Amino acid sequence: MKIKIDNTRCFGCLLCELTCSLVNLGYIDRNGSAIRVILNDLSIEPHRIIVCKQCKKMNCLKSEGKDFDEDERKKFFWKNKKRIEDCPFNAIFEYNEEVVHCWLCGRDPECVKSCTTGAITIENAE
Repeated sequence: MKIKIDNTRCFGCLLCELTCSLVNLGYIDRNGSAIRVILNDLSIEPHRIIVCKQCKKMNCLKSEGKDFDEDERKKFFWKNKKRIEDCPFNAIFEYNEEVVHCWLCGRDPECVKSCTTGAITIENAE
């Protein structure tokens, strides 16, 4: 299971970011969200949604000598900041001295539910 993004459908409402932080932190703070929207209001380019791609081979673990860790995949907060550099998609983020990672809300992603435009959907192929 992974999140599928269609940037052409994103209106930049940021509900996905707000929902992610509220569900995972207990309060709203866009900086603590595991999904980010790069707003392109002054451009003809669409807004760009960034979220963990749920890679089968977890490239973010390469500096630790691993390529997969099911327990780590299921966590929202990670401790090792090196993983931010290791992610080739820049899709994990630092927040309050920790690393924020999309854990798919336990396989029921809240950002998908909050996206009213269909820019964020689920792709079930594993």
